[in-house]
Amino acid sequence: MGLGDRHQKKDVEAALKRAERAGLKVTHKQNGHDWGAVVCCPCNERVVVHCTPRSQGNEANKIDRFTERHRNCA
Repeated sequence: MGLGDRHQKKDVEAALKRAERAGLKVTHKQNGHDWGAVVCCPCNERVVVHCTPRSQGNEANKIDRFTERHRNCA
């Protein structure tokens, strides 16, 4: 992720960094309400990251749960 690819919500940005450290791919391609996605390359599953989530804590938890489930794939 480049500097301009940071998520504006600090909790979500921290969860995205944890996902990257776990070996998952973070893509930033803004499309409507979607900021991007976290992708597990080996199994090709993904979780969508929203631009303006209703709750940044819930969005960060969603990313963390996905990261935990796919940590061993990467």
